[in-house]
Amino acid sequence: MKFYKTIILLFLGSISIINSLTAQDIPPTTSLVYPGIDNKLIYVPDSLGNKIPDFSNAGYKGGGVPIPTVAIKATIWPVLGDNADRIQKVIDSVSALTPDAHGFRGAILLKMGHYDLEKPLYIKASGVVLRGEGMGETGTILFGKIPLPTAQTGGRGARRPALINIESDKKVTPQEDTKQDITTDYVPVGAVSFNVKSAKTFKVGDKIIVRRFGNEAWIKKLGLDSATVGRNRWRPFDIDYDRTIVSINGNTVTIDAPIFCAIETPWGGGAIYKYNDERIEQIGIENLRGISQYDPSVRTTAYGNMDRDKLGEAHRYQGEEYYSDENHYSNFINITNAKNVWIRNMSALHFVNSVVQANAGTKYITVQDCQSIEPVAQRWGGRRFTFQMNGQFCLVQRCTSQKGRHSFVLQSHEASGNVFLECTAINPYSSSEPHNHWSTGVLYDNVKAPLTARYWDYIIGWAGANIVFWNCEGDFLIQKPPTAQNYSFGHIGVNAVVFNAALQDLTKPNGHVESMDKHVTPRSLYLTQLKERLGMDAVNNTLIKASDNN
Repeated sequence: MKFYKTIILLFLGSISIINSLTAQDIPPTTSLVYPGIDNKLIYVPDSLGNKIPDFSNAGYKGGGVPIPTVAIKATIWPVLGDNADRIQKVIDSVSALTPDAHGFRGAILLKMGHYDLEKPLYIKASGVVLRGEGMGETGTILFGKIPLPTAQTGGRGARRPALINIESDKKVTPQEDTKQDITTDYVPVGAVSFNVKSAKTFKVGDKIIVRRFGNEAWIKKLGLDSATVGRNRWRPFDIDYDRTIVSINGNTVTIDAPIFCAIETPWGGGAIYKYNDERIEQIGIENLRGISQYDPSVRTTAYGNMDRDKLGEAHRYQGEEYYSDENHYSNFINITNAKNVWIRNMSALHFVNSVVQANAGTKYITVQDCQSIEPVAQRWGGRRFTFQMNGQFCLVQRCTSQKGRHSFVLQSHEASGNVFLECTAINPYSSSEPHNHWSTGVLYDNVKAPLTARYWDYIIGWAGANIVFWNCEGDFLIQKPPTAQNYSFGHIGVNAVVFNAALQDLTKPNGHVESMDKHVTPRSLYLTQLKERLGMDAVNNTLIKASDNN
């Protein structure tokens, strides 16, 4: 343990500077968040009180909690032919067991070998873990056969569902009759406290939705009203933040994690609601490999508009021929209406779109030590969104995406509070980014990939707000949206990207950029925030890989 603590302290940049270092070797600090004389982070707010938020709630159980090793309740060996029905039957059997005190029913061990799957697998109950015996070529391999035609698809291939589906048909349901308006005129980014009209019906421990309303006046302020962008206009929408009350003082409510988009009275204000939570939880997928079968005769040389400044077919980049079949599994793992889920030590080959996709409504997801290898699909829009986190407080760490497009990505305003830590995109065909419709409060921490947080001309508008790049490497483009900001600290790379050039609008203002081409201290913002909130043990739990526990 002393060894781990030493390594982690070095990683956090919280050890005193070694005598042999010169002034040039000392990493710079930023003006908006930096270590104080007590080595605690100091956050400098803007004139409205907005500050760099605390991202440390991302991950399984809210961050810093060790991923458990769940007891095996069933073991399966591969057989020739289809294995899907056999595996599904065992999943359903374990799903019917009584949960233990920690909410687990048990793990299903898939022994090493090759498992042909003629249909998808489903986990629909809490407390079930699907565990293999390795993510390599000699481990546990789930081979998704090309889907057969169905009445719903009308064709050979179905892009949904995924090969493995963690899903429930029950979700978070706000109790509309518990609504209490937020009376604070301006609740800034990073805030955890605000006033409501009356807090007397709420108590500490209540799970609440903090709803940030967005009206037509706000859409106009963003420049996305019909008068400005025509048929690509945005319509008013609300942002829901899933929180727990930790303190009540009169009508002042304090929540467990910050908000990531300012709540402003002129743009509609906000409100809180209690909610019913029927999501499934305590589910894991670990130590296995997924492969999607494809037709190798389907090939193309078209690469879309990845570095063109015009959109038409005549301007598409033509290059080396590659496999482009899309009549096979789009995703390896989908997560829907679930929380406290982990995916670890997993590799995926040849899927069209996502290795893991956490849908809106998910929370507290950890994806770690996973690889995407040689996806098979066309190399243009709508494909290769490799690690796609559309829920709240998802942590993706130590993951690698080969030949993805949007390798580490989020979509729409339901995505917030997510963290990508120590991830790498290898030979990417586009940038990692918030990709669609005002994703908020996302941290890219020590990520090596082309990155953007920007305005998309014509089809998307402002993709993300209050996004932070921290000590990342690669080309990047960061722009400031109205009513919000995007940040880059310690980024090594050129502030420009070639991808989707036809959809860039370089007249938009730049975001906040500090310390280009030199990393800043602390080295990891997420791990430093986690240490300050929960202590060194929480950092140990996050950094130690599963193999370290064996």
